[in-house]
Amino acid sequence: MAVLSGAQTPQESTRAFAASISRGDLDAAAYCFAKDACLVTPDATAVRGRDEIRPILHQLIVLGSQIEVEESSVLAAGEVALGNERWTVTSPGSDGSSFTRSLTPMVVVRQLEGVWKLAVALPWWRG
Repeated sequence: MAVLSGAQTPQESTRAFAASISRGDLDAAAYCFAKDACLVTPDATAVRGRDEIRPILHQLIVLGSQIEVEESSVLAAGEVALGNERWTVTSPGSDGSSFTRSLTPMVVVRQLEGVWKLAVALPWWRG
């Protein structure tokens, strides 16, 4: 799948995001978000807008984060979908070993001009 061509299903939107972060492609990762998207950080800060979200994505890439979407449950209603997923995120530790954690993000995706984009992302959701 060519990420910059856009996700054709809600599930593809988060998988494209995970793949973009994992391969270190900041432009493609940012493109997965709607221009007016909101990303909630681990400290519950709501970061609004694709341009403001980019630095957070850059941090994930600089850390060498690898994201694998293990499970995805999506409920779509027209041009909006709510997703609850399970991700495994692996990052290099400070001592050279790998640090792996399991996340259960909540995402809202919406279809814009025939392409599914992340509109609201809570990757560190604990719900």
